[in-house]
This record gives sequence, structure tokens and C-alpha cells, in this order.
Amino acid sequence: MDLQELTEIWNNFDKNIDNKTKLNKDLLKEVSIQKIKDNLHEINWESIIEIVFNIPFLYFLLSCLPNQLTSIKFALPAFILITFSIFSLVFCGYKLYLFYSIDSRQSVLQTQKTIERLNYLQSLEINILYVIIPAFSFAFLIFIAKCFFNFDLYSLGTWLISYTIGSLIIAVIIVFFLKQFPDKKLQKSMAFLREIKEIES
Repeated sequence: MDLQELTEIWNNFDKNIDNKTKLNKDLLKEVSIQKIKDNLHEINWESIIEIVFNIPFLYFLLSCLPNQLTSIKFALPAFILITFSIFSLVFCGYKLYLFYSIDSRQSVLQTQKTIERLNYLQSLEINILYVIIPAFSFAFLIFIAKCFFNFDLYSLGTWLISYTIGSLIIAVIIVFFLKQFPDKKLQKSMAFLREIKEIES
């Protein structure tokens, strides 16, 4: 049963409901909310995977940090990577909190606000790629070269500037395509909740 079918069922409920119909409507609401959560499982798993990868990566960064503190030009990339990792952990943790807070005991309005918040976070995540892709890749190369090979990539001169500009162009292309193909299941869930809110009011 998809969200369109659930919407049609919601439309068939009378305004004046008896106890049996009320019970059925509560059950329908529970089924509807569960269907919405099923549609959002991709966001849930993406967040879990990011957290699983970021925790050991952050540990790795912190363990290598003392070697990077010999100069500001090496310390700065290390702190950029650490900042991104902590931000990612908090960001994904908040998305998971929103996902697991979706419950049939909430009002439709509250669920609607939660889904819209998730949609906002998804849009924000796409937009910050303009910064993350060039800055992260630049800092990562500097960090890895110094940490593992004790090599100063700054010695390559303008190559780093060209690389960063190229990364920015790639970021623009990726963001463009991501915006052309938004999360359809999330959009359907938002549309479904708007319709249910209109029916209830």
C-alpha cells in the first residue's frame, strides 16, 4: 500500500466518527506513520553509515594530530578535518533523532514539522557541499601526505590552487545534479502529510 492509497482511505472517513471508526482511524494513522518511516529509511541508514565511518576517522585524526602541530600550515588542515568530522557526527545524530522521534502518538502537525525539518537538513547538506568538497579534499591531501609520507604538498606550489579550484567546480556539478533529483520518497511523505492535515482540519 503506497501513500496515495492511504490518502484515499483517509478521505473516506466521515467527519462524525463513532468509537469504532475512531479506533480504525487511530490504526490507520499508525499504519500511515509507519509507511512514512519506511520511506525515510534511506536517510536513516545514510546517517548511521556516516557515523560508523566518522568515529574511527575522528579517532585517527586525533591520534595523528600531534605530528601536524609542527606548523600552522599543517595544523590548520588537521583542524579543518576534525571540525568536519565532529560536524558530521552531530548533524547525522540530529537527523537520527528526528527520524526516531516520528511516532503515531504525535499529532499530524508535529509529524509534518519533523518531516519538514528533515527536508531542510537534506537541502542544507546538499548546499554545504560547495564548501565541504573543496575544503575537505584540500585538507585531506595535506594531512595524509604529511602524516604518512612526511611530505609537504605546499612545496608543489600552484598545483594545490589548481586542485582546489577543480574541486570547487566538481562540487558545483554534484550539487547541481543532486538538486535536479531530490529525494522523491521524502517529497511524497511531505505531500501526504499536508493532505492528511487538510483532511483533519
